Formats: sequence, structure tokens, C-alpha cells
Amino acid sequence: MLEDKDWSARSGASPGTLEQLVAAAPFELPQAYLEVLATSNGGEGPLSEQPCWLILDSAEDVYETEINQTFHVDFPTLFVIGGNGASELFAFAKDNSGALKVVYFDMNNIDLETSVVEIAPSFGALMAYLEPATT
Repeated sequence: MLEDKDWSARSGASPGTLEQLVAAAPFELPQAYLEVLATSNGGEGPLSEQPCWLILDSAEDVYETEINQTFHVDFPTLFVIGGNGASELFAFAKDNSGALKVVYFDMNNIDLETSVVEIAPSFGALMAYLEPATT
């Protein structure tokens, strides 16, 4: 999924770390997401869509964010997986049909109606927005 993409990779997450993350998640995490973490436990790269940059948090950081309920008061339905280096964060959210999509939101704007924007219908689609590697 990251082949030929402009992606600053890290070492992959251990199976134990991924198991811990899966256990803490409020819903089943996408297999594509877990595969990326197993290959690159976090990382970053440019997106061809707004907000133009993705910083994927490590499995450990996502776990800590979820366990500490960092965003649960203002954004209770979102499972935060990263950000863009500014005030916008990426998260998994279920739509009305129960499908899991990827959204981004301004953590300084607690009005979910105006803050939360769908960026991709799946994690795989989000990763497809990564810019190609330049040679």
C-alpha cells in the first residue's frame, strides 16, 4: 500500500502492540490500517486531497489517545489516528449505515456539524491519496 508513495516510514509495530490497539478500539479496525502499522508504525507524507498532509500516529500513540479518552468529551464518536501537523486530526468514524470512513476535523472547533469532514470512504482510499514518490 505504501510502495511508490512519498512516505516517511518508521519501523513496523510489534504484533503485541497491534493486539493491544485492537483491544482498545471501540470497533473493528480496518485490516488495511493494521497492515500499514505493521509495516510502518506511523509515518507521514503529502496527500493529493485537503488537508494536504498526513501524519499517521504510531499504534502506541493511538492506544494512549484512546485509553486516556483525550478527545472523547468533544468528539465522542471519533477514533483519532493522526493529524496534519496543525490543528486538524484524522479519525475513523462510523456513518449512519455503520460503515467505517476516514474523517478529519479541527480539534479547536467542537461543532461536529462544521468541523468533521469526510476525506475517504476507507483507510485504503486515504492511503491512495498519498502522493507518488519522486525519483
